[in-house]
Amino acid sequence: MQQINNKCSKSIFICCLYMTGFLLTETGIFGQESYLSELLPGTESSFHHLNLESSKITGKSHFRYETLIKEGTRFVVEKNENTKTDGEVFTRKTLWFDADSGIPKWYKEEDLRKEFRITNSYTRQIMHTRLVEDGQVLEFKTDLSTDNAVPFEVVIFFLRKYLKQILQNKKFSFTLFIPLLAIELEKKGLPRSMSMISMWAEPQEKTRKDTPLGVMNAHTILVSPQSGLLRALLPWEKTHFEFTFAAASPYHLLQFKAGKTRHVLTSLILPEDS
Repeated sequence: MQQINNKCSKSIFICCLYMTGFLLTETGIFGQESYLSELLPGTESSFHHLNLESSKITGKSHFRYETLIKEGTRFVVEKNENTKTDGEVFTRKTLWFDADSGIPKWYKEEDLRKEFRITNSYTRQIMHTRLVEDGQVLEFKTDLSTDNAVPFEVVIFFLRKYLKQILQNKKFSFTLFIPLLAIELEKKGLPRSMSMISMWAEPQEKTRKDTPLGVMNAHTILVSPQSGLLRALLPWEKTHFEFTFAAASPYHLLQFKAGKTRHVLTSLILPEDS
């Protein structure tokens, strides 16, 4: 997800400078969702990063989901490492969910190529962001309930949870909150509300995909900004993202595409009791 984060935040930031009057549509979906059904402790998966221009593998992403106890509370933790082709890890991320409620509690990301650490913690509808970058510390709070926003780090869980509704509605509306964009806005003294982006989730044609578990029926979802101005000012590859999920519950992620890179599932280990 690192490439999606970086490309989306930088591109949308350019456009947001022109959009001080940008309006958001309420969807009735709240930022602090329960993702209990989407959490599968014991699952492990890997993706390779395929450059669509050169047809070369440029790196890999590895995910695993564990149940941990911290200070007497049980959590399900998503652990993610992104690596270069030689196996060198360049980013590490963890996303902690309360094991009983399935509600996200905090997210941590570290870029090992430089001094960059970001932590997002969630208390009800308030998200507290803390960034440490090049010796500087930046902290701020965001009220996710204002626009019923979905934090970027949980967007895959969100799309899996609402996949049935997305397929039924054909054009599903939600508000995406991009923390990295909020950080850039905060640095420049601009309103962080501009990092709340109204998005469409639109199903594409049903397909079949080769996976580590055999050929699967799948659904591809196109996620793009609702704003015609945003789509007009920026190229397609910087504003449109494709997520392909297995058609059968629990709707495992099979592929996702951001810009010129397609992330393709290469390994999927399921819990023994699944």
